[in-house]
Amino acid sequence: MLHELTITVDDAVYQTLKPMVEQQTIGSLLYEFMQNRTKERSIPPIASLRGTLHKINSSDIREEVDRSL
Repeated sequence: MLHELTITVDDAVYQTLKPMVEQQTIGSLLYEFMQNRTKERSIPPIASLRGTLHKINSSDIREEVDRSL
């Protein structure tokens, strides 16, 4: 099943990806990216995270609009 996805990127990324979209090769790039990304990051089980909330550094909590990009 195919789905359509719209993303917003800056000019440099757009210029790089545009030919891949036109040649319909971006799907394989995204598939490879997702395969590599999921291998490197695994989600720890909930049991291992219990009791760790107090370890979170909350000294820099701000509203999203106040954060610089």
